[in-house]
Amino acid sequence: MELLNQKVLIVGASSGIGRSTAISLSKKGAKLVLISRTEEKLKEVIASCEGHGHTCFAIDVKDEKALDEAISTSVKVSGEPFTSFIYSAGQEGTVPLKFTKSEFLIDILQVNTIPALLITKILQKKDNFSKDGGSIVFISSIMGSLGQPAKAAYCMSKGGLISLSKALALELAPKKIRVNCVSPGMVITDMSMKILDSVSEDNVNEIKKMHPLGIGNVEDVANAIEFLIADKSKWITGIDLLVDGGYSAK
Repeated sequence: MELLNQKVLIVGASSGIGRSTAISLSKKGAKLVLISRTEEKLKEVIASCEGHGHTCFAIDVKDEKALDEAISTSVKVSGEPFTSFIYSAGQEGTVPLKFTKSEFLIDILQVNTIPALLITKILQKKDNFSKDGGSIVFISSIMGSLGQPAKAAYCMSKGGLISLSKALALELAPKKIRVNCVSPGMVITDMSMKILDSVSEDNVNEIKKMHPLGIGNVEDVANAIEFLIADKSKWITGIDLLVDGGYSAK
């Protein structure tokens, strides 16, 4: 099994891309540590995973101290350092510029961007990450490199992940830790369905037309993540892998 010796931390694992990635990686032999806010949902994900030894922690990503304690505890209890980290937590934000307030900007950065850096920092503590190196993947968005009206804050937060990954790729390369982003277009998740349900049928059709290959599935993104944490991508770092059904080609 390709990921048999991997211990993978997935933050934002209770739904959507994070959930799909957890299930997919478990089938390849990875041992998972899952973090999200809701313990019940995390246990449901683990129940859907293959293999044994998976654990979870119900933590808000804004709580740096709790994240530090959970990650360090996991390493101490298992005696195994992490080999990969996937940051998939995020919140949507559609607010026209004239209604944008500083509180909203801070909130969206505290969920979409800042924890990715802080968790990476925590993983650099002694014994937390494999001395043989490994892989870090941030889930950004096509909106991190392309604009859209009323999404300035969201685009800013996701664009920050792309820039962060490039800076960390250079800083962590001496430790053989690769850092990359995956930027999906619209895929079917609970979050995206809420968006589609809130707009007219004409708007839904316009969104579909933006994706030449159609709206994607979470598995399409999970496959890209799996590639970036596997040895097949061992000479790839600092990239933003677009998984967008052709959205960015237009």
